[in-house]
Amino acid sequence: MVIVYRSSTGFTKEYAEMLAKAEKMKVCPLSEAQGRVGPGETVFFMGPLMAGHISGVDQAVKKFAVRGVCGVGMSPASQQTLDTLAKANYVPGAPIFYLQGGWAPKKVGWLKRRMVGMATRSMREALQNKKRTPEEDKQLDFLLHGGSFVAFENLEAIREWIEENR
Repeated sequence: MVIVYRSSTGFTKEYAEMLAKAEKMKVCPLSEAQGRVGPGETVFFMGPLMAGHISGVDQAVKKFAVRGVCGVGMSPASQQTLDTLAKANYVPGAPIFYLQGGWAPKKVGWLKRRMVGMATRSMREALQNKKRTPEEDKQLDFLLHGGSFVAFENLEAIREWIEENR
């Protein structure tokens, strides 16, 4: 199995490379995979979320035998996030995973910054207008300035699935 990924701000790439190293797998960006992934090789695809859709998953499904998929986004991991992701990204016969990546406003264009700003406005306002816990302070800082939640421990469920499906 080969890990193929698309990354916009680097969080998905970081997870893909971390996973590849831990599981001793090949890894390559979707843009280079056509010539580097051999016919018949199975793929685990990872991509950033854009309005609930895993960017690049449709291309990957058309070009490769995708056995598993992972979306990387800003929200904390939850069953609700995973359920929403599964509904919006149908990949026949492949499980869908979710990892919290991060937010890097300086690495994206003004349109994406504006879209994220609109999508998170009510959450930011709610946090700003209340007495916050230390955890809520971190969440507000993250929404305003960006940050990373990429961590090796977050890969545990994917690593278990890979071990069972090699």
